[in-house]
Amino acid sequence: MKKVLTFLLIIAFVLTGCSAEDAVTVEEESYTAVEVETLQPTELYIENIMTAKAYADKDVYVVPLMAGKVERINVKVGDRVRKDEILFVMDKDDISKQVNQAFTAYEAAKAGYDVSAAQIQTAKDSFERIKKLYEEGAVPETQYDQAKLAASDEPLEAAKMSVEQARVAYENAASMLKNAEVKAPIAGVISSISIVEGEYASSGNPPITIVDSDSITIEFGVAGNMVNKIKKGDSAVVEIGDADYRQDSVINSVSSSADVMTNLYKVDIVLNNDGTIKPGMFAKVYLSTERIDNALAVKTEAVKEQEDKKYVFVVNGDSAAEKEVTTGLDTGTYIEIKSGLAEGDKVIVKGQDYINDGSKIKVVRGE
Repeated sequence: MKKVLTFLLIIAFVLTGCSAEDAVTVEEESYTAVEVETLQPTELYIENIMTAKAYADKDVYVVPLMAGKVERINVKVGDRVRKDEILFVMDKDDISKQVNQAFTAYEAAKAGYDVSAAQIQTAKDSFERIKKLYEEGAVPETQYDQAKLAASDEPLEAAKMSVEQARVAYENAASMLKNAEVKAPIAGVISSISIVEGEYASSGNPPITIVDSDSITIEFGVAGNMVNKIKKGDSAVVEIGDADYRQDSVINSVSSSADVMTNLYKVDIVLNNDGTIKPGMFAKVYLSTERIDNALAVKTEAVKEQEDKKYVFVVNGDSAAEKEVTTGLDTGTYIEIKSGLAEGDKVIVKGQDYINDGSKIKVVRGE
């Protein structure tokens, strides 16, 4: 009997425990984890990245007054020169020959003019006699016309022009003797030399080029839809990778007409140069346009759109509340909220794709 009672008690205990366990229910709460941003006034703008090129502020070609043989070159590429420093010296003997040739041509032109003047004066005297005879009917009209043409001053005017041209050429040649030493017109750096000693130098192929690179001009072009959004004095950031350069700067000028080839408007920025920026280097220019101060803006992905209605979700206690909004400037990262929200609203910026109006939420980041 004792064994039977013990067995029954064990069975009763087990059955009682199972009933209690079945009576316990665990209620699990369902929610969506979200990230939020508190709406605050911010500076909103579109950042434009332009590709530009560096140019020397001054780029001067040095040429002799007239062609001649180069006797001596005093500089080499890369040299820094002062204004009026002697760059190269022309062969004076060679110049003297050209001066003599120019003088001879000048004298010949004057002699030709004198001959023409004498011939025309003779023709004029002859025309006066033929004119009287023609009026008396003693000579035919053709003879009269020939005499009149021969007495014209037009050949004398041409001869006079030839004399003037020869005179200028002679004076230039004579001046070249005084300027056989060709000097630097500006201070700067020798960027190229295209002659050697003993070679002829001329204006057609500038022998030496000097650049003044103490200041550098950065140039780039903008399209018509952007040119009215920027102006002289606007801030910009210039970055030149090859020179390890990145500095804040300002726009120096904006062209008022487009380039006929590219249809772009030229914009330039002038930089002070410590020598590291070389003409020809490429640059990036960061321009901020359409700037709005104290704008209320949210991340672009926070704004949902459906049936021409734009809306966001904001935190309302432990739930999400849908708010219809009107938007403005979109920078690609942030978008302006013109109406529908107020400063201090907690806007859901992550997790908004998985909730609806009134959904239970839990803020896990951003609060």
